[in-house]
Amino acid sequence: MVRITVKAFATIREAIGEFGKISLEFPEQVTVKNLIEVLSKNFGERFNSEVLDDNGLPKKTIKIFVNGRDIEFLDGLSTILKDEDEVALIPPIAGG
Repeated sequence: MVRITVKAFATIREAIGEFGKISLEFPEQVTVKNLIEVLSKNFGERFNSEVLDDNGLPKKTIKIFVNGRDIEFLDGLSTILKDEDEVALIPPIAGG
């Protein structure tokens, strides 16, 4: 069993509710891409409009971290998640 904690911030947090933090269990190995697909199914249109582009992939502006490391410096969407990993979804932050 692979247990993953997902933390969502700002507008993505609002899309998933649950105080922006959820735990999911998978029967076998899972990648970041698999996780995003499950989140998409579970949270529907609001999540999809915040996170996914027209091809069903995470928007370039969304930062995804696994245990504090940007997946761009790991294996991208193919990054394999292990039991007890924490995935953070962070939308672009506007500021001034």
